[in-house]
Amino acid sequence: MHVLIADDHSIVRSGLTHLVGELDEQVAVTAATSFAQVRTFLDGGESFDLIVMDLRMPGLNGLDDVADLVNRVAPIPVVVFSMVDSPEEMRAVLSLGVRAFIPKSTDDVLVLNILRLVLAGGSYVPPVLGIAAPTAQPAKVAPSVFDGLTRRQLEVLDLLAKGLSNQEIGERLGLNISTVKTHVTGVLKALGVGSRTQAVLLVKESGRGRLV
Repeated sequence: MHVLIADDHSIVRSGLTHLVGELDEQVAVTAATSFAQVRTFLDGGESFDLIVMDLRMPGLNGLDDVADLVNRVAPIPVVVFSMVDSPEEMRAVLSLGVRAFIPKSTDDVLVLNILRLVLAGGSYVPPVLGIAAPTAQPAKVAPSVFDGLTRRQLEVLDLLAKGLSNQEIGERLGLNISTVKTHVTGVLKALGVGSRTQAVLLVKESGRGRLV
Protein backbone atom coordinates (compact mmCIF):
# COMPACT_ATOMS: atom_id res chain seq x y z
CA MET A 1 0.00 0.00 0.00
CA HIS A 2 1.27 3.45 -0.95
CA VAL A 3 -0.10 6.50 0.91
CA LEU A 4 0.53 10.16 0.08
CA ILE A 5 0.39 12.52 3.08
CA ALA A 6 0.30 16.21 2.16
CA ASP A 7 0.65 18.70 5.02
CA ASP A 8 3.14 21.50 5.64
CA HIS A 9 3.44 20.74 9.37
CA SER A 10 6.07 18.11 10.18
CA ILE A 11 4.39 17.01 13.42
CA VAL A 12 1.18 16.24 11.52
CA ARG A 13 3.05 14.34 8.81
CA SER A 14 4.91 12.34 11.45
CA GLY A 15 1.74 11.53 13.37
CA LEU A 16 -0.15 10.44 10.27
CA THR A 17 2.81 8.40 9.04
CA HIS A 18 2.85 6.50 12.31
CA LEU A 19 -0.90 6.01 12.17
CA VAL A 20 -1.16 4.73 8.59
CA GLY A 21 1.59 2.27 9.42
CA GLU A 22 -1.13 0.30 11.20
CA LEU A 23 -3.21 0.01 8.04
CA ASP A 24 -0.93 -2.47 6.34
CA GLU A 25 2.30 -4.30 7.18
CA GLN A 26 3.80 -3.22 3.85
CA VAL A 27 2.61 0.41 3.82
CA ALA A 28 4.86 2.97 2.18
CA VAL A 29 4.40 6.69 2.84
CA THR A 30 5.35 9.60 0.59
CA ALA A 31 5.22 13.04 2.22
CA ALA A 32 4.49 16.35 0.50
CA THR A 33 4.86 19.74 2.15
CA SER A 34 3.05 21.72 -0.55
CA PHE A 35 0.40 21.23 -3.22
CA ALA A 36 3.09 21.79 -5.86
CA GLN A 37 4.89 18.71 -4.52
CA VAL A 38 1.67 16.70 -4.77
CA ARG A 39 1.42 17.65 -8.44
CA THR A 40 5.10 16.83 -8.98
CA PHE A 41 4.65 13.32 -7.58
CA LEU A 42 1.61 12.73 -9.78
CA ASP A 43 3.30 14.20 -12.87
CA GLY A 44 6.21 11.84 -12.22
CA GLY A 45 3.92 8.85 -12.44
CA GLU A 46 3.72 8.03 -8.73
CA SER A 47 0.84 5.67 -7.94
CA PHE A 48 -1.03 5.86 -4.63
CA ASP A 49 -3.74 3.86 -2.88
CA LEU A 50 -4.78 6.73 -0.59
CA ILE A 51 -4.18 10.48 -0.40
CA VAL A 52 -4.53 12.35 2.91
CA MET A 53 -4.22 16.11 2.63
CA ASP A 54 -4.62 19.37 4.51
CA LEU A 55 -6.70 22.25 3.13
CA ARG A 56 -4.26 24.92 4.27
CA MET A 57 -0.88 24.32 2.65
CA PRO A 58 1.38 26.31 0.33
CA GLY A 59 0.30 26.22 -3.29
CA LEU A 60 -3.28 25.09 -2.65
CA ASN A 61 -5.55 27.77 -4.07
CA GLY A 62 -9.02 26.89 -2.91
CA LEU A 63 -11.60 24.27 -3.75
CA ASP A 64 -10.87 24.25 -7.48
CA ASP A 65 -7.49 22.68 -6.78
CA VAL A 66 -9.11 20.09 -4.55
CA ALA A 67 -11.67 19.25 -7.23
CA ASP A 68 -8.95 18.93 -9.87
CA LEU A 69 -6.98 16.55 -7.65
CA VAL A 70 -10.00 14.37 -6.86
CA ASN A 71 -10.88 14.10 -10.55
CA ARG A 72 -7.29 13.47 -11.59
CA VAL A 73 -6.63 10.55 -9.21
CA ALA A 74 -10.11 8.96 -9.25
CA PRO A 75 -10.96 6.32 -8.14
CA ILE A 76 -8.14 6.67 -5.59
CA PRO A 77 -9.76 8.00 -2.38
CA VAL A 78 -8.83 11.48 -1.21
CA VAL A 79 -9.24 12.30 2.48
CA VAL A 80 -9.04 15.79 3.96
CA PHE A 81 -7.44 16.08 7.42
CA SER A 82 -7.88 19.68 8.52
CA MET A 83 -8.29 22.24 11.28
CA VAL A 84 -11.21 23.76 9.34
CA ASP A 85 -14.32 23.77 11.56
CA SER A 86 -16.80 25.54 9.26
CA PRO A 87 -19.71 23.19 8.42
CA GLU A 88 -20.26 25.08 5.17
CA GLU A 89 -16.66 24.54 4.07
CA MET A 90 -16.81 20.88 5.12
CA ARG A 91 -19.92 20.36 2.97
CA ALA A 92 -18.32 22.16 0.05
CA VAL A 93 -15.23 19.93 0.23
CA LEU A 94 -17.27 16.73 0.49
CA SER A 95 -19.39 17.77 -2.48
CA LEU A 96 -16.25 17.61 -4.63
CA GLY A 97 -15.97 13.86 -4.15
CA VAL A 98 -13.60 13.87 -1.17
CA ARG A 99 -14.29 10.58 0.60
CA ALA A 100 -13.82 11.79 4.17
CA PHE A 101 -13.42 15.06 6.05
CA ILE A 102 -11.54 14.39 9.30
CA PRO A 103 -11.10 17.27 11.76
CA LYS A 104 -7.60 17.31 13.28
CA SER A 105 -9.19 17.15 16.73
CA THR A 106 -10.40 13.59 15.98
CA ASP A 107 -9.15 10.79 18.26
CA ASP A 108 -6.33 8.81 16.60
CA VAL A 109 -8.16 5.49 16.97
CA LEU A 110 -11.17 6.91 15.16
CA VAL A 111 -8.93 8.39 12.44
CA LEU A 112 -7.49 4.93 11.84
CA ASN A 113 -10.93 3.37 11.59
CA ILE A 114 -12.10 6.10 9.22
CA LEU A 115 -9.14 5.44 6.93
CA ARG A 116 -9.95 1.73 6.99
CA LEU A 117 -13.54 2.55 6.10
CA VAL A 118 -12.46 4.73 3.18
CA LEU A 119 -10.11 2.06 1.85
CA ALA A 120 -13.03 -0.38 1.98
CA GLY A 121 -15.01 1.92 -0.30
CA GLY A 122 -16.92 3.92 2.31
CA SER A 123 -17.06 7.59 3.23
CA TYR A 124 -17.09 9.63 6.44
CA VAL A 125 -18.86 12.84 7.39
CA PRO A 126 -18.11 14.66 10.67
CA PRO A 127 -21.04 14.28 13.12
CA VAL A 128 -21.36 18.08 13.24
CA LEU A 129 -22.86 18.01 9.74
CA GLY A 130 -25.55 15.49 10.57
CA ILE A 131 -26.01 14.51 6.91
CA ALA A 132 -24.93 11.75 4.59
CA ALA A 133 -21.82 12.42 2.55
CA PRO A 134 -22.38 13.42 -1.09
CA THR A 135 -21.76 10.52 -3.46
CA ALA A 136 -21.99 9.88 -7.17
CA GLN A 137 -24.23 6.89 -6.40
CA PRO A 138 -26.68 8.00 -3.69
CA ALA A 139 -28.43 4.63 -3.62
CA LYS A 140 -25.28 2.78 -2.61
CA VAL A 141 -24.93 2.24 1.13
CA ALA A 142 -21.39 2.95 2.29
CA PRO A 143 -19.60 0.34 4.40
CA SER A 144 -19.54 0.97 8.13
CA VAL A 145 -16.86 0.33 10.73
CA PHE A 146 -19.49 -1.84 12.44
CA ASP A 147 -20.17 -4.10 9.44
CA GLY A 148 -17.77 -6.78 10.69
CA LEU A 149 -19.70 -7.33 13.92
CA THR A 150 -22.25 -10.10 14.47
CA ARG A 151 -25.73 -9.17 15.65
CA ARG A 152 -24.91 -10.34 19.18
CA GLN A 153 -21.72 -8.28 19.20
CA LEU A 154 -23.73 -5.24 18.07
CA GLU A 155 -26.16 -5.83 20.95
CA VAL A 156 -23.25 -6.01 23.39
CA LEU A 157 -21.69 -2.84 21.93
CA ASP A 158 -25.03 -1.02 22.21
CA LEU A 159 -25.15 -1.82 25.91
CA LEU A 160 -21.49 -0.92 26.38
CA ALA A 161 -22.28 2.49 24.89
CA LYS A 162 -25.03 2.89 27.51
CA GLY A 163 -22.46 2.37 30.27
CA LEU A 164 -23.55 -1.11 31.39
CA SER A 165 -21.05 -3.42 33.08
CA ASN A 166 -20.36 -6.97 31.89
CA GLN A 167 -22.60 -8.28 34.66
CA GLU A 168 -25.44 -5.94 33.67
CA ILE A 169 -25.02 -6.84 29.98
CA GLY A 170 -25.24 -10.53 30.87
CA GLU A 171 -28.43 -9.98 32.83
CA ARG A 172 -29.96 -7.91 30.03
CA LEU A 173 -29.12 -10.45 27.29
CA GLY A 174 -29.43 -13.65 29.33
CA LEU A 175 -25.71 -14.50 29.02
CA ASN A 176 -23.20 -15.64 31.60
CA ILE A 177 -20.30 -13.34 32.46
CA SER A 178 -17.76 -15.48 30.59
CA THR A 179 -19.75 -15.28 27.36
CA VAL A 180 -20.12 -11.52 27.72
CA LYS A 181 -16.35 -11.13 28.15
CA THR A 182 -15.81 -13.20 25.01
CA HIS A 183 -18.18 -10.98 23.04
CA VAL A 184 -16.53 -7.80 24.37
CA THR A 185 -13.11 -9.10 23.33
CA GLY A 186 -14.48 -9.91 19.88
CA VAL A 187 -15.97 -6.44 19.53
CA LEU A 188 -12.68 -4.71 20.42
CA LYS A 189 -10.74 -6.90 17.98
CA ALA A 190 -13.22 -6.35 15.13
CA LEU A 191 -13.13 -2.57 15.62
CA GLY A 192 -9.36 -2.47 15.96
CA VAL A 193 -9.45 -0.72 19.35
CA GLY A 194 -7.78 -1.54 22.63
CA SER A 195 -10.39 -0.61 25.22
CA ARG A 196 -14.11 -0.38 25.93
CA THR A 197 -13.80 3.40 26.07
CA GLN A 198 -12.42 3.57 22.54
CA ALA A 199 -15.19 1.29 21.27
CA VAL A 200 -17.83 3.50 22.88
CA LEU A 201 -16.16 6.57 21.35
CA LEU A 202 -16.62 5.04 17.90
CA VAL A 203 -20.32 4.61 18.59
CA LYS A 204 -20.66 8.19 19.81
CA GLU A 205 -18.74 9.60 16.82
CA SER A 206 -20.88 7.60 14.40
CA GLY A 207 -23.90 9.62 15.46
CA ARG A 208 -26.07 6.47 15.50
CA GLY A 209 -28.53 6.10 18.34
CA ARG A 210 -28.66 2.31 18.05
CA LEU A 211 -26.61 -0.25 16.11
CA VAL A 212 -29.33 -2.92 15.98
